[in-house]
Amino acid sequence: MKQKTNSFRALIKEVHTLKEYHNPLPLFEDLHMDSLDGEYQFTTSIKSLHLVSRAIENTLKIHKNKCVLYAGFQLLSHFSEYLDNYAQLANYAKEIFIIGVADRKIGHIADNVHIMTKNAYAVRDNWIAIVDCDDIHITLIAEERPLTADHRYDGFYSNSGVVTKKAIKILNENKVLAKEVEYGEQISLF
Repeated sequence: MKQKTNSFRALIKEVHTLKEYHNPLPLFEDLHMDSLDGEYQFTTSIKSLHLVSRAIENTLKIHKNKCVLYAGFQLLSHFSEYLDNYAQLANYAKEIFIIGVADRKIGHIADNVHIMTKNAYAVRDNWIAIVDCDDIHITLIAEERPLTADHRYDGFYSNSGVVTKKAIKILNENKVLAKEVEYGEQISLF
């Protein structure tokens, strides 16, 4: 049985629909009204995804020790080149959750940096960067497209508090942030 690897597909489609229709009134029966609380930008550009990811990470520096960062790297081996950056970001974050399938062991970074691998396969096909605190909510979610597609990623970024809460809820519903995992401990799928 094929494992579900794109838990964010419905949310991406909802945001894409909001962006596509400048007047979403005809869609209100299909969309949740509270999804309209922020700005949305849909993108397929890897450059934009990198730029927004860095902006989301750097938000921690502006709001020192107030925000939680969720970052999905698909595979932990993809995270390796960002280790030094995240060691520095740990000084500014309340908590950081690194999400990725455990194809490589990552050593201790900081007490507030947690490597979450237990159910990371549920979001393996997604690019994820989320910062959340009392008054700051920024979410970037993109899904990796098949090799036959004309672009590699489809996704969005938004400052909507509602969309940010929905994205974190999806992580929780898929047990990506499973409470039974001892924070800081890596659980391997292999």
